[in-house]
Amino acid sequence: MSRSALSVPNFRTYFASAAIAQCGGWLLRTTQAWLVLDLTGSPAALALVTITQALPVTILTLFAGIMIDRTQSRRLLVGVQLILGCQAAVLAGLIFTHQIQFWHIIVLSSILGVASAVDFPTRSAIVSELVEPRYVGNGIALNSALNSAARIVGPGVGGVMLATWGSGVCFAVTAVGYAGTTLGLLLLRGDQFYPKRLARKTALFKQLAEGVRYSFSTPSLTVNMVLAGFYGTFAYNWALVLPLMARFALNSGAEGFGALNVAMGAGSTIGAFALATRLKPSMRLLLASAAAFGGSILILAHAPDLPTALAMLVCTGILSVSFNATNNTLIQVEAREDIRGRVLSLYMFLMVGTTPLGSVVTGFVANTFDVRLALQINGALCLVGLVLAALLLRRARMVDERSPRAAIEPAEVPSEAP
Repeated sequence: MSRSALSVPNFRTYFASAAIAQCGGWLLRTTQAWLVLDLTGSPAALALVTITQALPVTILTLFAGIMIDRTQSRRLLVGVQLILGCQAAVLAGLIFTHQIQFWHIIVLSSILGVASAVDFPTRSAIVSELVEPRYVGNGIALNSALNSAARIVGPGVGGVMLATWGSGVCFAVTAVGYAGTTLGLLLLRGDQFYPKRLARKTALFKQLAEGVRYSFSTPSLTVNMVLAGFYGTFAYNWALVLPLMARFALNSGAEGFGALNVAMGAGSTIGAFALATRLKPSMRLLLASAAAFGGSILILAHAPDLPTALAMLVCTGILSVSFNATNNTLIQVEAREDIRGRVLSLYMFLMVGTTPLGSVVTGFVANTFDVRLALQINGALCLVGLVLAALLLRRARMVDERSPRAAIEPAEVPSEAP
């Protein structure tokens, strides 16, 4: 029997659909970032767009978890793809008619943020509905590999398309892509979904509080969430950092910007496939990845030229996806089934919804001083979070000496069939 989640027909169909969506998403975000700089030439303006895109994620992601726990994930994803496709089509229309203004991007980026607030946690949660438990870890790693490959294809192709045809074509292609991914989701066979235990429909804020309380009352999940909070805030602002590095630190154009994204995506793909085929998610791997990831950001800040930055971004990409996919897998294995959506939404809130805070810090420092200094501060704060998480883990082990593994270590990732 195959050892991969791709042996499941429904997952294969979803994987193909998600490939289109992920490439389109990266193409959309990359083109939008470059469009802002073309219109304004301001790091502060790009930071503002990043904040307006991330702010809805901050506000709505936790509530998206309740929706996930109450219904089938496919229904949510279909609605999200339609919204994203319309957003890209409107941007394309504004550009083709020469009506695009900065405030249009602000409004449409906030719509993108609302859709993303549901899309991010739902894509993680749907894996456990498509495959049996022993394939969940592999499915998550494959999802991470797909996102990483899309980071190469989307921005890489986007850089060429921007230089050749302009941003309007990029947005039009993205809109068509989202129509394709919606069709793929509709083709999933409902009778082959693995049933999940739905949460009871009680008071909204009561269910929200239950998810947060559960996450922070379980020692291993607390460590996962603390790491997600620090690294989500300060280590994943690449949509802001990479265009600033390309334009102001390395003095490269759209082609150089695309190359930075390709390098980051190449490293992420290598890391994701290594995790899917070679490495078993564990707390030890998570802490090691976090330490190396934070250190790589500090080193990247000192890259003197484009080739060095590209090499460092490959390494950073490997460590980035190793950290994120390992953390995601451990959370899914540990979380109770009827509350998993809310736990994943809290994780996504900490990983993505905290971006406005990180963008404020990064944008302010980059605009006032230098983007390299902003990267150094971000890397240092990530390592502070790692130290705090390690102290919490040590404290929990000391408190529960009678059964340290059961209370602290996340449940074992189920072994796959030979």
